[in-house]
Parts: sequence; C-alpha cells; structure tokens
Amino acid sequence: MTIQLERSGVTTADGVRLNVEVAGSADAPVTVLLVHGWTCSTRSWHNQVEGLPEILGPDAVRVVTYDHRGHGRSGAPPAGSTRLEQLADDLVTVLDEVVGDGPVVYAGHSMGGMTLMAAAERYPELFGSRIRAAALVSTTSGHLTEGALGIPARFDPTAARIAPRVLNAVGRRVDRRVPRAGVRVARLQGPALRRVVFGKKADPAEVDLFLEDLAIVPGASYGGFFEAMLEHDRGDALKVLDQLPVEIMHGTRDHLLPPRHANRMAAQLPTARLWMYPGAGHMLMQERPRDVTHRLASLARKTAG
Repeated sequence: MTIQLERSGVTTADGVRLNVEVAGSADAPVTVLLVHGWTCSTRSWHNQVEGLPEILGPDAVRVVTYDHRGHGRSGAPPAGSTRLEQLADDLVTVLDEVVGDGPVVYAGHSMGGMTLMAAAERYPELFGSRIRAAALVSTTSGHLTEGALGIPARFDPTAARIAPRVLNAVGRRVDRRVPRAGVRVARLQGPALRRVVFGKKADPAEVDLFLEDLAIVPGASYGGFFEAMLEHDRGDALKVLDQLPVEIMHGTRDHLLPPRHANRMAAQLPTARLWMYPGAGHMLMQERPRDVTHRLASLARKTAG
C-alpha cells in the first residue's frame, strides 16, 4: 500500500512554525496522533505511519505526526520556550489547527509522553472529550535520573546537577561550527549511542535514522529540553487518564529510561495495561514496530467503536 503523506505546518502563538505531516482523510472515524521524543523527529514513527492504514484500512484512520519546536523540520524555539508546558501548548495548537474535534488516540514516545502529561496537567478538559485513548511509549512520569541515561545509580545526583550545563556547552560548540558538524559528531559517537539508545539486534537503518535526527537538533534545544525533562514530575497528572484506555509500552533493555519508570506509571495509573518487550531499548517503535503498531491499531478500533 502506498501511503500519501501531506506535509504542512502550523504557527504557534509565539511564532514558531511546526512541521506537521498527515496521512489519511479528515473524514476518518479516528485520528492517531504520534508525538516523538527528545532529539528525534516525525521519522521515528515511520513504521506506524505506514502500518496503521495497512492494518485498519486507508479510510478507517487518519495519522498525524509533527516535529516538536527545535526538532526535525520545525522552527527553532525562542529563548525560554524549551519547556514541557510549552510543548503542551504546541500540542493544543496542532489539535485545534490540524486534528479537529474528532476522537484522538495519542501516542507519545519519551518526551512525547511527558508532553501528554503536561497537557493533562494544564488542559484536563481535553481528555475524554477529544483525546480518547493514549499510548505511553518508553517514557516516564518523573524522577528522570533514577538509574537512567545509562549512568550508574551512584552517580545520579551529580549527573542531574551537571548534565544540563554540559549538554548546553556541547550544543553551543556544535552550533558555532559548520552545519554538518553535528552529523560528524553523531557518527563518531554512533557505536556508544547505539548501545545506550537501542536494545539487542537493532536494525542498522533505524539506528542511522536516529543519528541523523540527533545530528540536526540545535544545541539550545538539545540542552534546554533535557533540563526541562529533569524537572518533569507529573505522576499526579496521570489520574486524568484513568477513565481512558491506556497502554504503557517499554523495553526491558531501555538504558535511557529503565523499566522501573514503566512500572511506576503502571502503579500510578492502575487502569492502564503494561507491556514489556524483552531485549528492546528506548526506541521501541523502531525496534518493535509491528508490536507497537498493533497496540495503536487496537486503541484506534476501541476509540472508533
């Protein structure tokens, strides 16, 4: 099946142009909204963009995905806007300007999942009325540095203090160099990043896609959003989702956000279903594309029904 992808954009209240990509008809009974993670782009969901219409039928689902500010094809964030609260506001812009009033299945990977929790905190009225189901993929409700980021637990407090400053410094150095410098840095660090970000037997093409997306993220976005994620603590916001079908999906070899983060969310939201994927790392939708796509298709069927 050939998927016709329409690329457009919306402009946020503070003037940032967000890249938006749509597959399927606006008349479809349900929209699946795919929201990517830190340093990624819409491309990280390419398996689901292609797979959902194949499973459900091209007229049965519309798939929408967009790049966060400072990522992929979207514009750079103004100073002070690299916050999860701002990403929640950007989400509302996409819902209003592109998605419309029909039922939505929201799938958020990593920072995309945190965006959903920030939206639940700021805009609880969206849930049940517009967002009817959710998938939390390789994400966390808070306490980001607890055994995360591939850093031994004994170093966590120090890492939490110095990591934002180090990342911002690295980002500024890359930004001052020629535009392709980031690509070279990502390639040089590729083997180490692969071990931290991906699990066992990762497809090299998926690893390359991740590294290409990482390489073009501006330094200010790289460090600014990392610092925002360190401050993320929204376990209470999950209660807004307790009347919705929710799937929590996580890899057992996720070194960036170890499985304890999924277990904590499942305890905070006992109505959700928890799925653990042996051997998978942080990029679950690229490492277990069939499993993730089928879970989203199941949520779409429930929502459309």
